[in-house]
Amino acid sequence: MLFASLATIFFLISSPFFNQAIFWDNLIENNNSFPDSSYSLGPRLTAKSALVVDFDSDDVLFEKDSTKILPIASITKLMTALVFLEKNTREWDEEIVVLEEDLIKWTSSGGEEIQPAMLSIKVGDELNLKDIFYSSLIKSANNSSKILARLIPACCGQTFSDLMNKKAKSLGMANTYFTEPTGLSPSNRSNAEDLSKMMREVFNKDEIKEALSYQVYDVKIKRNGFSYRQRLYNTDKLLGNFINIKGAKTGYLEESGYCLAGVSDYLDRKLIVIILGAENNEDRFQEAKSLIWWTGERLDS
Repeated sequence: MLFASLATIFFLISSPFFNQAIFWDNLIENNNSFPDSSYSLGPRLTAKSALVVDFDSDDVLFEKDSTKILPIASITKLMTALVFLEKNTREWDEEIVVLEEDLIKWTSSGGEEIQPAMLSIKVGDELNLKDIFYSSLIKSANNSSKILARLIPACCGQTFSDLMNKKAKSLGMANTYFTEPTGLSPSNRSNAEDLSKMMREVFNKDEIKEALSYQVYDVKIKRNGFSYRQRLYNTDKLLGNFINIKGAKTGYLEESGYCLAGVSDYLDRKLIVIILGAENNEDRFQEAKSLIWWTGERLDS
């Protein structure tokens, strides 16, 4: 019996998921007997906060500090997309002219000028509304998000950020606050619990779901009478992975760490996964993947 138990521990240690999960060896010091062979405390995370929620039932399946309020970086763009879709009256094929106010120069909190993700566009360029919307989500293009916000006219003294906060409140996101539409400001803050509510709304919007599903997307830009295409690659590296991610939005700031909010359909169960404040880019994706795998396997057993 002891030999079989030790053999199983060896198998778990050699598993590629071992570094992402806490198995028996973490419990042996405090227990004189071995737990059931399928037992695991769950993935080991660098993220400051994490949450897995069943999309349909709203059952919490895993959580780590899910109420901790943190900067959310470009996950902000999902709320920008929601508000834009709610208020937009233009057609997808309408050509939009780039203005000076759409271009971005951003200075970090430490005073360093940084080059955020954006489309390579200039004042006077033209591109259609659909390409602007898609690029804001696929490439996380900050100038595209600024254009979307600019296209919704201010009304009754309300800025676009006011509309974002109003939408968050209507979704029950009581611990969320937005100051601008791109996510470049660390003042855009929320928690994993609130973001799971937003993700449910996000995945009820076909336009957002479709945009997030593209691994590669070409944007057509008109400049000085000529047209050219700019190829975009999705920032979500889990598309096409075995955990069956249907779409996710990434985010990063020095203040926020590496973040991700997504929805998977692993083992035919729809799951919302939130990662906030992972230590590096690889950890963000590994931890999201491990959470979905671990949760799905537990539910399927």
